[in-house]
Amino acid sequence: MGRGRQKAKQQKIARKLKYLTTDTDYDELAKELSEQEPGTGSPDPFADIDDQYADKDVDSAADAAKVSPAAQEDDLDEYAKWAAEAAAKATSGEFPASAPAAPKPKPAPRKPIPMPMPSALKPKKS
Repeated sequence: MGRGRQKAKQQKIARKLKYLTTDTDYDELAKELSEQEPGTGSPDPFADIDDQYADKDVDSAADAAKVSPAAQEDDLDEYAKWAAEAAAKATSGEFPASAPAAPKPKPAPRKPIPMPMPSALKPKKS
């Protein structure tokens, strides 16, 4: 019941937005947009935040550099070895192929439901 009222309100608003012509004051809009002069401030709104946390980023980068490249190489080598083995198994047929699913049996047909017939439509007995 509430959906009809809600829909009617939405249609009313949509019609207002579609057909209502308002005069736009372009001078006022230009004045509002030009309040901040070009060249002042940073075009990036987060530049000051980047500067604030720049020293912390340097520390975290130094910590990441402490991890030996050999350890990273080993991780990549292990993954490469595992990937090569998996690819070999997949191409050689070592993995069991999925068996096709058995067809589902068709359900038994059902009896039709007897529908009541209005007395006006029933054939008259003489």
